[in-house]
Amino acid sequence: VRSLMKLGVSERLAIACGITSKGPCRSSKTKGINIALGNNYLASQGLVSLRDIWINIHYGR
Repeated sequence: VRSLMKLGVSERLAIACGITSKGPCRSSKTKGINIALGNNYLASQGLVSLRDIWINIHYGR
């Protein structure tokens, strides 16, 4: 819960995500996780966007 709050998730939403009994795959689709681990955060961690790669290949830009 604290980690989600550090990444900008509201306290209420972080608690809801933190106490869920869902597994990691199903939890990854929740609003709180998507706020915390958005595209900007993932890019800052050095991950590449498959969507951007596909666009570059398909449209040649």
